[in-house]
Amino acid sequence: IYLHGAHLTSWRPRGGEEVLFTSRRAVFDGVHAIRGGVPICAPWFAGGADGGRAPAHGWARIRPWQLRSAQATASGGVRALFSLEHDGLSLLYEVGIGEELSLEVSLRNTGGAPRTVEAALHTYLAVGDVTAVSITGLEGARYSDRLTDEERVQDGPVRFSGRVDRIYRARGPVVVTDPAGARRIVVTGVRAPNAVVWNPWNRVAATMADLGEEWPSMVCVESAAVRDRAVRLEPGFVGHFDGMAFTFALILTVAWFWLIVTSPRSPVRGIMHWMSGLTLFWILVAVL
Repeated sequence: IYLHGAHLTSWRPRGGEEVLFTSRRAVFDGVHAIRGGVPICAPWFAGGADGGRAPAHGWARIRPWQLRSAQATASGGVRALFSLEHDGLSLLYEVGIGEELSLEVSLRNTGGAPRTVEAALHTYLAVGDVTAVSITGLEGARYSDRLTDEERVQDGPVRFSGRVDRIYRARGPVVVTDPAGARRIVVTGVRAPNAVVWNPWNRVAATMADLGEEWPSMVCVESAAVRDRAVRLEPGFVGHFDGMAFTFALILTVAWFWLIVTSPRSPVRGIMHWMSGLTLFWILVAVL
């Protein structure tokens, strides 16, 4: 975890493979946002509701945070607390690392006037080949296509044959099936009003000096509260991101599988077998 942006760049469950993608070209200069991992997007998402805010995705991911405390847990893990005060907002970020990973963020309006904020965990998931990935759980959900500025309804699983940048109005579990990585990741947003799915594809990635040819190895599936689901904060109010009390949580479950190939004479040519495996639990509570 870097103090720059309180940025988590890696999570590898015990005995498993890396769950988060961080680009080999990521810049760690304390100025630019780190490409990959889990950026904290706040107090706005992208360019904000009107598209004119800067820097992109807000200032939380590029400001220096302070480490307030760090202590071992009874289970052999570590819990660390980070803080940031800027522009009339006070943020606390608690990270729990162990057999489970938990992330918890709170925001407080310390200014003298109400304000509307957006927030998201811009989670980069590592995949073997995004062109083979399918995402289920969003069927029938309405979404804003940020490439065309159109409102659409998801028909069937999300698959990738080009650039994708969508904000879904969805709360249910989202399953990322990654055949090339031999696993699936279940992303469960708890009371998060939005799910964001993004992959820049080759042309846009080629213009990104900190990503380039690595785009097939990642997909972003985020829990968020953005656009028409943004939250209005009264001065001094500490809430939970649910209008006046919104609990914003995300649970990632990783299941591994393998393909067993038998002889040509066998009536069973292949069996897809799912293992119960390593679980990543991640909770974000935004106290606004």
